[in-house]
Amino acid sequence: MILNGIFTEKECEVLTFNLNLRNLKKNIILFLKNCPDEHFPVTLKDPNGQIRILTTFKAKEKIFYSGKNFEDSSNCAIPGELTDGIWKLEITKPYMFKGMFVLEILKDVDMNKSSAFMDISRFNYENQFSKEKKWYKGELHAHTKFSDGLLELKTLPKGIEDLNLDFIFLTDHNVISTKTPLSISPIIPSTELTLMENGHFNFLGLKTLPDYPAFLKGKKVGPELLKTIFEWVKKQNALVVMNHPLNATMGVNYNIDLTSFDLIEVLNSPYNNQKTQFNIDALKAFDGLLMSGYKIFAVGGSDSHTDFVDKNSSFLGKPLNYVHMNGFTVNNLLQSLKVGKNYISTIGELNLCLHEISTQNNKKEIFFGETLNSNLIECNLSAKENITWKIIINGQIHSEIEGDKINLEINLPQNSYFRIEGYKDNSIAIITNPIFFGNIAKTNKEWLDIRK
Repeated sequence: MILNGIFTEKECEVLTFNLNLRNLKKNIILFLKNCPDEHFPVTLKDPNGQIRILTTFKAKEKIFYSGKNFEDSSNCAIPGELTDGIWKLEITKPYMFKGMFVLEILKDVDMNKSSAFMDISRFNYENQFSKEKKWYKGELHAHTKFSDGLLELKTLPKGIEDLNLDFIFLTDHNVISTKTPLSISPIIPSTELTLMENGHFNFLGLKTLPDYPAFLKGKKVGPELLKTIFEWVKKQNALVVMNHPLNATMGVNYNIDLTSFDLIEVLNSPYNNQKTQFNIDALKAFDGLLMSGYKIFAVGGSDSHTDFVDKNSSFLGKPLNYVHMNGFTVNNLLQSLKVGKNYISTIGELNLCLHEISTQNNKKEIFFGETLNSNLIECNLSAKENITWKIIINGQIHSEIEGDKINLEINLPQNSYFRIEGYKDNSIAIITNPIFFGNIAKTNKEWLDIRK
């Protein structure tokens, strides 16, 4: 069955094809036959209204199929009964575009079967991967061939093993991997919401597929719609990330409810020299958020769109996020990220020893993201190479130190924070989250004021 469609001049629209399908025995197959290279979600729903396939015109993979069982279904698909009745194919156009597309629906074709994959419906957020209390490292932003990346799912386990990653979030544009390869470390269901160029947002740790036609029907993409989608994310205890916020073409260029955000990506694609400035600008905006009373914590992501060949040539894992947990479960990981118990590094793990010193001279171990009762902090950090360390207090450089380590006491003023940056050859190498003393009052500043 060939389906031809034409987009109109409307800014946003959802095109629906009603498919009367009966006597399905093996599967239903969606073929992206001739589609524009756009971030347009494509959703196939069964007669019960359940999403069975969610893909995007941007996908480099073009064939998707849903069968009765997990083994009979592709990635980006959910298995289930092949019920007789009206199946709906919905194409969501979230921004202005005029053009045509061609899709094809097939049924009962013999497709590849595989059980050596993890089913999203069986993903266990409470599974304990380790009981150790330590820093764990991973990647928060990466793309596969199921959107506009080149990363093959079959090469992902090698990448995880070679880079010694403890976790990875796959964040394909608008879609969620429902069938990921078995791996020594969790591949966590996530997506990068991409409904317009001036605003991309990662959702980390999703449990269900987003229903884009329901979200966008009769609406325009803007702050109100995004808030509705963010609330849907929060109900799943997933995290909302503001991605590359100061990128000239893909940054966030409108006011949006800042209380919706858990994290801000302050280091993105650091090995592309042309993009260095928007990371510097993102750090300034990060301080602006903190000084405005918003506890939105920093993360980094490679935003890798390449396949993994080896750890030297791949962008994957550059930078890494180091997250402290008292035992590793994915729920613990999400909670630690949410409270800022992490730092970003392009030069490996730091040796960290941070203590709050009380008025009685007692020492208590502390971590990034915490709010202290005392203003005196003993700070001992060391890296594996010489860098330029910068101590930032309330957005201003307090001191700079050259070398592979810092050992100092920091005396914080009331209602303030400090954080640390490290630079190697004038490029960002280390970013920590802040530690607070007292509470910084929340202002009425909006995002466009802060990002200046």
